[in-house]
Amino acid sequence: MFRNCLFSILFLLSFFSYSQTISGFVFDKKTSKSLPGASVYIDGTTLGTTTNINGYFELEINTSQNAALIISFVGYDTQLFSLSEFINLKKIYLEESSNQLNEVTLGLDIWSREKKMSIFKSEFLGKEKSSLACKILNEKDIVLIYNSALNTLSAYADKPIIIKNNYLGYELSYNIVDFEIQFIINLQGFRLTNKVYYAGTTFFKEIKKKPKNKILQNRKKEFHGSLTHFMRSLASKQLYENKFQIYFESLPTHPYKYFDITTENGQTKVVINTTKLNILYNNFDQSSIEPISENENVFYIDNYGNHSPPSSMLFGGVFGIKRISNMLPINYKPYSNL
Repeated sequence: MFRNCLFSILFLLSFFSYSQTISGFVFDKKTSKSLPGASVYIDGTTLGTTTNINGYFELEINTSQNAALIISFVGYDTQLFSLSEFINLKKIYLEESSNQLNEVTLGLDIWSREKKMSIFKSEFLGKEKSSLACKILNEKDIVLIYNSALNTLSAYADKPIIIKNNYLGYELSYNIVDFEIQFIINLQGFRLTNKVYYAGTTFFKEIKKKPKNKILQNRKKEFHGSLTHFMRSLASKQLYENKFQIYFESLPTHPYKYFDITTENGQTKVVINTTKLNILYNNFDQSSIEPISENENVFYIDNYGNHSPPSSMLFGGVFGIKRISNMLPINYKPYSNL
């Protein structure tokens, strides 16, 4: 079993427990001209907007969160802000992108694009049945490089990757920050996936204004037992009520024996007092949570169930294998209509 960590890029501790509207202007840093049509959104949510002809935007933030505010425009470097640091900003200046691929790395690439794309989609979209209902609408914008010396596959894109997920009823705009698959060769000489690491920002849009009942049921199915469901249950101390069981060294234990749970700055602070815990959901799905080191055993949970810093924890089992095709917005509510 390999472990996968989905990183949200920043360790953010901003916290808002009231409704407010944030606003600003987006400009080209070199020319100081406004950038109409720039995307402004809260990472991992359906909360977003675009700038008008003057580069101006307004975005209502109506719930507690520690996710990043993302500002992006095609051909420019994406900027990320915590909400607390954005409050005093009124003008945002974006720089034109200057991504250049290493020619030496390109020279080591011996795989066909078809082979690389097949592996990329398998690890990016996932291998579950839900991935069959997903389609990348702009594959041509994805640059894939296999490094035969390092035995890795990397992916880059100057534009957001657009994924139409007919299983969950969302169109996702995904900005790749980093993507790498590390392979190993087993004793039989077969190449196997060892680790998958990808980092990026995501914005969700409803494909249809009123999703069909089947879509809503799929969303509830993916939410229950998910990492977000676990984090929300842990923060509210409702693990048992929500069918999560905790195991230590293969034996069931009290749900909170190895968790110190307190409130700090409006968020839930969690300290894990052991190396690894196994998690069983509904007597079936198996996952695990493990601090990345003894000195990094603390994380915070906002009311979305979004945890930070994401790099402090390793997740295995069901938590570790979920991919884009299973991804819900972090502001998803299983008992609402959307």
